[in-house]
Amino acid sequence: MKLVIVVASSTGRTRRMAEAAAEGAREAGAEAHLVEADVAGDADVLEADAVMLASAVHMGGMASAMRAFSERLSPLWLQGRLVGKVGAVMACGSAGSRGGAELALISMLSTLAEHGMLLVPMHNRLEGYSRAGCHWGPLVHANPPGGPAGPTEEDLVAAHSHGRWVAECTARWLAGRRGGGGRPAGG
Repeated sequence: MKLVIVVASSTGRTRRMAEAAAEGAREAGAEAHLVEADVAGDADVLEADAVMLASAVHMGGMASAMRAFSERLSPLWLQGRLVGKVGAVMACGSAGSRGGAELALISMLSTLAEHGMLLVPMHNRLEGYSRAGCHWGPLVHANPPGGPAGPTEEDLVAAHSHGRWVAECTARWLAGRRGGGGRPAGG
């Protein structure tokens, strides 16, 4: 089972989260790799069973490199090529009140939903949820006032456990599809 994590990280913080998620996915048996959003292409997502978007938060939304990547996928949307794949998201922001990170997560999830992907949220039983959890996906406040520059070890635990969860859900989905006759109707 293959997971690709598309990363838009200007300071390296979001990339550290993505690396932790990839490690968690590998522990669950996935073949996980990262690709930068500014060079990611159709083949990266077409060859994957699951796609995770990991973006820095800029001006209250996803990074421009992630937005551009999302828009480059439009031809795949027209062809329905990502229908039935698994999708998930995470974000890292530095402003107060998480600087729009939740909006960035929702925007990225919306992109995945447009493609007919199955979305895997972060549930409150995952390790690290109390620190960096949000039902949409992990989100990290990179520079909390008076606190350490993130992501902290606790933040990385949240990303790790979410990556593992995404891989576990993908494996279950793939096993069910194989047992149920392949691709879902309409896909």
